[in-house]
Amino acid sequence: MSDFEVLVDYLTTTSIDPNFHSDTLILAGNSLISLIISTAKFCKNQEAIQQIVFVGGIGHGTAPLLANAKKQIPELVRPRWQTLSEAEIMQEIFSYYCSRDVNQLLEPHSKNTGENARFSRDLFKKKRPKKFWLVQDPLVQKRTHLTFSKEWELPLEAIQSLIFEKPELIAYDGQPHFKNTEMDDWWQTDYFLSLTLGEIRRLQDNEQGYGPKGTAYIPHVDLPDDVLLSYQHCQKYLTGNSRI
Repeated sequence: MSDFEVLVDYLTTTSIDPNFHSDTLILAGNSLISLIISTAKFCKNQEAIQQIVFVGGIGHGTAPLLANAKKQIPELVRPRWQTLSEAEIMQEIFSYYCSRDVNQLLEPHSKNTGENARFSRDLFKKKRPKKFWLVQDPLVQKRTHLTFSKEWELPLEAIQSLIFEKPELIAYDGQPHFKNTEMDDWWQTDYFLSLTLGEIRRLQDNEQGYGPKGTAYIPHVDLPDDVLLSYQHCQKYLTGNSRI
């Protein structure tokens, strides 16, 4: 595999428990319209899910979310979306595609993954869920899973990450190309680079990372040698970006 293929494969690989069940799903702020629609359709068909938490303020994904919405679902976009949080926009898209009656909780103030986890946790003053489904941009899913586990004080097995279709990168020639060509439009090139390289940096346990030796936002992660080597090779593609 090429260097970027190694990184994308690592970031988007998650464990699936076929027997997992929960009445709660958390949809974290992201820019992917297809992911939001897939979440809505999943919840529509999973009657055991009784409450949805939309979490996400205005952050790095808000502008890409609006741009993708205007391109992919222009009939739903409203002028007031320009001032809404990611959580509020996702809720409106979700509600259009999932008409089933479910309890909806909104957390529109968090601006990063740590706040997503803490603020969504704090919505539950009583009867906090002991396990839940978690949906996030596949490139950010691994760190999101670790962060929610730490902030909610739950084992990783109590949180089931949902990736409805694993992105399979087949080439990078100045822009990413996926086996499912619809995914070629999921991330603009700069944003793809920012997320992919930024996530590998954050997952590391050193002074620049989010592990115990860095900011301590997540537990220690042993990154495979091939992932670290590919990360070193790919850093040349993006410099001066705050997410790197």
